[in-house]
Amino acid sequence: MFEQYLPQFKQTGLFNSLQDEDIIGMMPCFSASETKCIKGDILFQAGDRQTTIGIVVRGEIHIQKEDYAGNRFLVNVLSPGDMFGEVSAFANIDRWANTVLAGDDSSVVFIRVERISKPCCRVCASHQVLIENMLKIVARKALHMNSRINYLKLRGMREKLANFLMEQSLKNGRTTFDLPMNREALADFLNVSRPSMSRELGRMRDEGIIDFYRSSFVIKNVEALKQMI
Repeated sequence: MFEQYLPQFKQTGLFNSLQDEDIIGMMPCFSASETKCIKGDILFQAGDRQTTIGIVVRGEIHIQKEDYAGNRFLVNVLSPGDMFGEVSAFANIDRWANTVLAGDDSSVVFIRVERISKPCCRVCASHQVLIENMLKIVARKALHMNSRINYLKLRGMREKLANFLMEQSLKNGRTTFDLPMNREALADFLNVSRPSMSRELGRMRDEGIIDFYRSSFVIKNVEALKQMI
């Protein structure tokens, strides 16, 4: 059943240094199960009891936060090979901190928290490697969340867009790249209105700083973009 998802499992980093047969062999240990959902489905509300960690194997999952005034903020957009819930699980928090919903028709493989956070009864080498991998993932996720907080601190639209585009350029190692999310999701992520963001992107294109077509972007003037940061 889970063999078809081996590429996505490997992308998480959770199973680094493990053989395919070891990964599949651990699924029963984790009480792994697959959930299929359609766009807009809410998998968990903030505050729901958390007993699992999710691995996206198809589609797109959105992580949203809501403030006391009812305003929603997009915290992250997850694609196949991304994982969620691991930070709160390893922080020994048994409630979902954010709302998890399907941004598109999706499939998620869930594994039980208590089955992954402690070595199995056999204390096998594979499980020990997996726990070490999880610690590295949690550390990287903490750095990502710090970056997200930095975006929320920025006030200007151009400053936010310039930071995001430079970050994507550095991540891809080139000045031509595809955005990891659609425009609506990007506006939510940056906490700005989509029409205002589209207008600002258009102005930046008119000034010869960037060019774009749908989700494909080209930074034409790196120095000008850096000066906005």
